[in-house]
Amino acid sequence: MRTKFMYVLMPFLVLCMSFSFGQEKTISGNVTDATGLPLPGVSVLVVGTTDGTQTDFDGNYTITAATGQVLRFSYIGQKTVERTIGASSTINVQMEDDTQALEEVVVTGYGTTSKKKVTTSISQVSSEDVQKVSTANISGALQGNATGIQVSQASGAPGGEVRLRIRGATSINGSNNPLYIVDGVQVETGTTVSNSFGGQQNSALSSINPNDIESIEILKDAASAAIYGSRGSNGVVIITTKKGKAGKPTISVGSYVGIQNPVNKYDVTNYGEWLRYGDAYYANSGRYPNGTWSTAVDGSDDFTGYTQDELDAFYDSVADQGDDYMDAIYKDNAIVRGLDVSISGGSDKTKYYIAGNSYKQEGVILGQDYLRESFRMNLSQEFTDKFRFIGGFSVTDEKQTLVNGDNNIYGVLSTAILESPGNSIYNEDGTFDSSSWLFSNPVQNALANEATGDTFRVLVNAELQYDLFDWLTFSSKWGLDNLDFYQKTYLPSTSTRGAGSNGLAEDRQRVIRRLMTTQGLLIDKSFDDFTVGGFLGFEYNGRQSRSTVAERTGFASPLLKNVSQGATVTNAAGSFAEDNLVSFIGRASFSYQNKYLLEASLRADGSSKFGPNNKYGYFPSVSAGYILSEEDWFKNDVLTFLKVRGSYGVTGNDTGIGAYDALAGVGAVSYAGVVGTGITTIGNPDVKWEETTQLNFGASFGLWNDRITVEYDYFNKDTDDLLLNVPLPGNSGFGVGIDGASAGIISNVGSMTNKGHEVGITANIFRDGEFNWTSTVGFSTLDNEVTSLDGNSPFSTGFVSRIEEGAPLGAFYTLVADGLYQSDDEVPANLAANGVGAGDVRYVDQNGDGIINDDDYVIGGNPWADYTAHWKNTLSFKGFDLDFLWAMSQGNDVFNSTLQFSGSSTNPNYGKFTSQLDYWTPENTDASLPRPNVDTASHNNLDSTRFVEDGSWIKLRNVTLGYTLPRDLLGFDMVRFYVSGDNLLLFTDYSGIDPEVNYSGASAVTSGTDFLTQGANKVWKFGVNVSF
Repeated sequence: MRTKFMYVLMPFLVLCMSFSFGQEKTISGNVTDATGLPLPGVSVLVVGTTDGTQTDFDGNYTITAATGQVLRFSYIGQKTVERTIGASSTINVQMEDDTQALEEVVVTGYGTTSKKKVTTSISQVSSEDVQKVSTANISGALQGNATGIQVSQASGAPGGEVRLRIRGATSINGSNNPLYIVDGVQVETGTTVSNSFGGQQNSALSSINPNDIESIEILKDAASAAIYGSRGSNGVVIITTKKGKAGKPTISVGSYVGIQNPVNKYDVTNYGEWLRYGDAYYANSGRYPNGTWSTAVDGSDDFTGYTQDELDAFYDSVADQGDDYMDAIYKDNAIVRGLDVSISGGSDKTKYYIAGNSYKQEGVILGQDYLRESFRMNLSQEFTDKFRFIGGFSVTDEKQTLVNGDNNIYGVLSTAILESPGNSIYNEDGTFDSSSWLFSNPVQNALANEATGDTFRVLVNAELQYDLFDWLTFSSKWGLDNLDFYQKTYLPSTSTRGAGSNGLAEDRQRVIRRLMTTQGLLIDKSFDDFTVGGFLGFEYNGRQSRSTVAERTGFASPLLKNVSQGATVTNAAGSFAEDNLVSFIGRASFSYQNKYLLEASLRADGSSKFGPNNKYGYFPSVSAGYILSEEDWFKNDVLTFLKVRGSYGVTGNDTGIGAYDALAGVGAVSYAGVVGTGITTIGNPDVKWEETTQLNFGASFGLWNDRITVEYDYFNKDTDDLLLNVPLPGNSGFGVGIDGASAGIISNVGSMTNKGHEVGITANIFRDGEFNWTSTVGFSTLDNEVTSLDGNSPFSTGFVSRIEEGAPLGAFYTLVADGLYQSDDEVPANLAANGVGAGDVRYVDQNGDGIINDDDYVIGGNPWADYTAHWKNTLSFKGFDLDFLWAMSQGNDVFNSTLQFSGSSTNPNYGKFTSQLDYWTPENTDASLPRPNVDTASHNNLDSTRFVEDGSWIKLRNVTLGYTLPRDLLGFDMVRFYVSGDNLLLFTDYSGIDPEVNYSGASAVTSGTDFLTQGANKVWKFGVNVSF
């Protein structure tokens, strides 16, 4: 792949270098702002040429030009300055604030505006913030950089999926992921590499190189997202990639290397502790009353007559027997490294940005590996003063070595936890020990499985603009997102999943192609005190998806690994789906005297997914703002800026329905043991979009000329017509599939609400030129509730997640554990008859009928945080810079299904956690866990609040320390060295390895369930950035 990239890159490098021109003389100087402070990063361009440079950290610049030529100095927030070169070789410039340009540009739906004029709720994240965090997925870099969002990493595996929620969840059946737009093109965000043997899936977003990103805007309220209509209910993330700037070619090289280690590991028992637990497990059930079930202390079959001291001595003597599986499956100091090379520049007419990237991450678990290589080119060309082209493309290849690490009982983590300790991983001759394993050798399970994934992605965006008038521009935009996934898996007979079937092989392939085009008119007109802007257009968005899977078992030899060489076909399937969306879009904005602001939009979507009665949906929005600080009567020296704003909008969600779910479905059915073809789903011509209405009120404050800025928002977000697959009764005549599942009909039922507050405060504590310190604090609350199911019964999904009116989405549905029985007399008769006694779990009898059953289950936990917060700091002193970011989540619960699973079996051979050694005995009645007992293990491990834990956490998310060399030291434009750390500190009361968990990846319904999760990694990396 690297060779391919070089063939593509070299012609462009040669072309770009040809922009250089002859030199006349050297001009140097210093650029400052209106207060005299130096301005780094000011663009200095010789007008009419491609020659240009930028000021350094101290505002100094050097450039070559001829007498009589003009230098143009430009910088965001400052008025552009031009100086004609005379006899002097020194030109110093003091720039002035530009009240129009001072407001940084904010990318909105189908247009841009200034931050000052924003009337909706939009958060911005800079490229610097994205690039500080070591992650293959850009969503993971957003945590702690914006209010109103919740980010959790579903897995610490390389390329693992990251869950992003903007202001809660809006769907039960559909996706709660936001819509992602890259350079105006909607991109696929679902999972790519997956497997049939469990484990986390990977996200398509990992194919987007974070170093290519210029800025990210997060559209949070309905008024900003309504312009995207049926796709905007979960918010919108707009990604703008880097573009070229006029001037000489600038080559930038960034490289880093780092090490990764797990933040935490599961703490499992040694062999002696495991034996002690197992003996108690059986002794408490009346088995082996005189001794031990394991190995006789003296090697004989006589288990009688041992004192507790003798047993304790025996347990201690064998504590170190066998290998430590948990240590063995983890790598020490797994490597992560990255290399980015880019060249950018151009003239007044032509600008280009070309970049190549290589990112490699070893997993912290044996066998995991991830490699991404990408190439991007962005180009803009002004053919005339009225006609221009803006476009770009990127090509990404991802290769991954997969290990079934987490979220699955067949995974490496599972076998390392549940395998009984005491065995050796290797035989004396160095081969794997494959004997005496309950599941399989964990290390062999990690290394013997062969599973690879390959993802190839092409993203293209192209736009032609023609100015019909100076205020009216016609835009023709086209976009393509093409994703090809291929995965090959072979599991030998020595693996957990391949055992018993003489090996298993599987091939999976999936192709997704999304094509879109937008044709429209852009309006930007100013007259007198009025400014009018807008967009009027048409859009088409089509998506095709094809997938195939083939699986066989029964391989005559471990050397035969292709699917075609297996004896038995266990899976052979394929699918094709296509859906299309056509839209009419209108947006208008009005400003009067730059203080009275009004914006409105309307989008009409027509989707092939829905039935004839509701094929079209209409999504309006309106927002308004009033900048009080622009009034003469308001002027003061403290509160120098004040804007109030409000918005209302309607958005939709069409992800809860498949391409053909509104139609009657035909599939394989069985009757009397005979398989045939029949109708399996009923068409619903009335099914329609999920619809979310959102009300938002906000205010923006600026104190002491923006020394301190405050952003506040309150939102109320109501979703109606939730899409659900409603089961049909067995006597409906619509059958039962060959898998035994009853037929259903997709319907609009139920509603949900999300409401909360968001506060963001930024303080420029010091800004004196040499020492600068900016501190930002963000705080968000969220209250989520399912308000109606339209008469349908509550239902459970996942492990303990519950959908019930009046409860949060995915709330934990459990019994309430009320401590432990301290005597047999306390146990109800019906439980005592089943062996329950002193030391077992007491559950609350909710209805007082004396029986613990399904009627006693209640909502026992809430996976949604009461509030999240972050604290970000940026400090600089001369050439040094320091950044650190703290993030926190408070009030969210986690259901520790890993702990439950470890203790649920009646098989004492399962390994245990060391925390499980604090069990009840007559001498230890204050124990936190019930007594080990083979007869009551199922009773003690029912879904209950004893597995619901406080998942609140505080993390030191990132620390970066850098130093930029003086520009004249080496002659480069910029040389910066830095060291950076991620996930360095974790404070939590959660007993698992990471409270940021989410079983089933991005699903909102199963939030907060921890089942054998790999957890986040602690990363240290050292890097250097060079520009010349």
